[in-house]
Amino acid sequence: MSLLKEHNVFLLQGSNKENRKKYLDESLFLISKKIGKIIQKSSYFESEPWSMNKDTYPFYNRALHVKTFYSPIDILEKIYDIEFFINKKSIMNKKVKNQSSQNKKFYKDRKIDIDILFYDQIIIHSSILTIPHSLLHLRKFVLVPMCEILPKKYHPIFNTTLLEILGVCEDKLKIKKIEFE
Repeated sequence: MSLLKEHNVFLLQGSNKENRKKYLDESLFLISKKIGKIIQKSSYFESEPWSMNKDTYPFYNRALHVKTFYSPIDILEKIYDIEFFINKKSIMNKKVKNQSSQNKKFYKDRKIDIDILFYDQIIIHSSILTIPHSLLHLRKFVLVPMCEILPKKYHPIFNTTLLEILGVCEDKLKIKKIEFE
């Protein structure tokens, strides 16, 4: 009998450099190898960059539902490894994953970015990690893909569903579903 508990984690992938679809697909493969079983994935969505220069190239985003036996901190470390492998840049240039800054122009172009949106129904607020993601309620590029896979997902802080949060989201940036042949 196993004492390990399987957890539901929701991730968001994003890319706005070079072959965006390739980087999302490559990171999906690595997530399935290093973090857990992919249960569900949203369509690809293209969105205007959020809190970046207006001339920044648009992002492709996709939400994922993953079953895992890893802790949130273990997942964060694995995400850093995946991002580092794909981005191939100095670890010192990584953005801090506490997701608490809302400064304009804070975000940078990247081949891949992976954020933890939810982990079961737990709430974590630490210097290195915030779950649920502290800005997801402000971002249509997160809410739209999440609502495609689980619109009735309950937000443990706001005590409401993601679909209800999307309905009152004031984000005006354009987001559209991308179909590939």
